[in-house]
Amino acid sequence: MAKNTIKLKKYSDVIEEFVAGDAITPGMLVALNASGAVIPHGEAAGNAIPMFALEDELQGKTIDDAYEAGAPVQVWVAGRGDIVNAIAGAQIAAGDFLVSDGTGKLKPAGGSGVSVEISGTVTGAVTGAVTGAVTGADATLTDLELTLEEVADSAGDYTGSGTGKLTATLTGTVAGTAAGTAAGTAAGTAAVHAHSIVGQALATVSTAGNRVAVRII
Repeated sequence: MAKNTIKLKKYSDVIEEFVAGDAITPGMLVALNASGAVIPHGEAAGNAIPMFALEDELQGKTIDDAYEAGAPVQVWVAGRGDIVNAIAGAQIAAGDFLVSDGTGKLKPAGGSGVSVEISGTVTGAVTGAVTGAVTGADATLTDLELTLEEVADSAGDYTGSGTGKLTATLTGTVAGTAAGTAAGTAAGTAAVHAHSIVGQALATVSTAGNRVAVRII
């Protein structure tokens, strides 16, 4: 039987009132915007505080009654162990770790929940016979070592530098062929979303938009 409440189990009861910066459905994961209003969390797999819009029970509303932009919103800052009646943004299996889908709903993390983006230059020697123009390389970066520092006032973003081993197979154009390998080092920056996982699904949900019980971690 469906539960007509967002707080399925609470060990903490931290509730704050904010102004809605956009339309919000109870159970959505929300975030503060630059104006201090709450909006549906908008960065897929991005850093998130487990803040969920509650139903407006003081006005006799249910979890299906959305808040309009500009309306006061009751927001639950859920704590570890609390169980939230959230909204699935994709198919979810029981036991999946969940992150934001970028629309206030939740989706499976699909990995460690930590994303690293590397950019930089590659230097090294190419061995082999090459004819024609080289159009690209299918590269693999291994043995990555990073030195990271947290960005001030970023709520969990990190930047830094690192090195690793890069190998690539080169290919050429129709006008010629290329055969050989490239080996070198790559250096750049990394951004780590260290606080992206919100919780763990307690049940399987087959359809996006349906409710999912989530234990906060």
